[in-house]
Parts: sequence; structure tokens; C-alpha cells
Amino acid sequence: MNFISSMLQDLLNTLFSYTGDLGVSIVLITLLVKLILMPLSLKQKFAMRKQQDLVENMEHIKEKYKNNTKELEKQIQQHSAETMKSMLGCSTLLLQMPIVYALYNTFLNMPHNDRSVLIPWISSLNVCDNLFIIPCIYTLAMLAPNLIGLIPYFKASSKVAFNKHMVISTAIMSFILTAKTPVAIGLYFITSSIYSFVEDICFKIYIKQKNKLSFN
Repeated sequence: MNFISSMLQDLLNTLFSYTGDLGVSIVLITLLVKLILMPLSLKQKFAMRKQQDLVENMEHIKEKYKNNTKELEKQIQQHSAETMKSMLGCSTLLLQMPIVYALYNTFLNMPHNDRSVLIPWISSLNVCDNLFIIPCIYTLAMLAPNLIGLIPYFKASSKVAFNKHMVISTAIMSFILTAKTPVAIGLYFITSSIYSFVEDICFKIYIKQKNKLSFN
């Protein structure tokens, strides 16, 4: 873990020497790490998508073979094996955690005490935002994925109902998380959330187009 943190710190310093702006450097290194981890992230998304399909198939199997116990048990065994494989695919999130934690730790222990053109109202990236602009932006970035299902293009394919309580909880937790943390961490959270949102949109478009081609 210390090795990864040291490597990220060196990379951050290199980017800072080129950009001359610590805030821009934080955004760039966050995007770079996200791009490196993208294969794992996409693998996780495909696994979660498959998991959802398997849950739906299980309901269909139970209904189809409800009067044939022997065939039902056979189908459930086959389905369980596929479910285990899919769950292993979802575990790729754990492989990302050490790098994400090291990146967070790098920003938390930054020796620099600079301002950034990205947030001119802040005198130093090591202080919190007393105007609460950063927490508000992060909260909106975190709420964005919950609103994808409301977009007409995705609404037909969305099988998850809009959860008002989940949205409220997400908003409160997101605001609290960044209200008293250094602005550098807030920039990292915002960049990471926006990237994940864009990646999720692109993934949903790909799945929708794939399903359309399969249907045709």
C-alpha cells in the first residue's frame, strides 16, 4: 500500500510540475487512475448486469417448472452455478480498493498548500469549503446516477424503481462526507463521481444498442 501511495505521490508531483495547478493535477491523476481501472470496472458492470438477468431467469424457471419438481431442481442447480460465476465477477471491485484507497491517502497527506484555478474562492486545497459549494457539487454528482432511469431513452430498460428514500440518504451522506474534508479530497470525489456517471451512461447505451441488435 505504501508503495502505491509513494508512486501516486510522485505522479502527482510530476503532473503539478507540468500544470502548475494542484487542483488540475488532482483531476488529471484521478482520471488517469480511473482509466487504468476501467477494464475492472467494466467487468464488474457486466457481472452485475448478468446477475440481474439471472435473478429474472430464476423467477421464470420457477414459474415454468412449478409442476415439475425434478426438472425444477435440475434447472436451479445449473442456475446456481451461473450465479456463483457472476458473483465472482462482481468481486473485481475489491481489486480496485487498494489503488483507490492509496489515491485518497495521497490527497489527504499532500504537502502542498496551494489554491487552484478550478476553485478560486478557496485559499488552500488543504482546508474545507466554508461556502459549501464543493459539497453541493459532489452531492449533485452522486445523485446523477439515481436519475438515469428517469431519462426517456433509458426508462424502458430500467427495471429498478425510483427510490426517493435512497436519493435523500445519498444526498445527506454525500454532503456530510465533503462538508468538513479538505477541498483536495472533494475534488477527487467530484472527479471520480462524474467519471463513473459518464462511464455508466456509456455502458447503458452499449447494452441498449446490443439488445436492440439482438432483437433485430
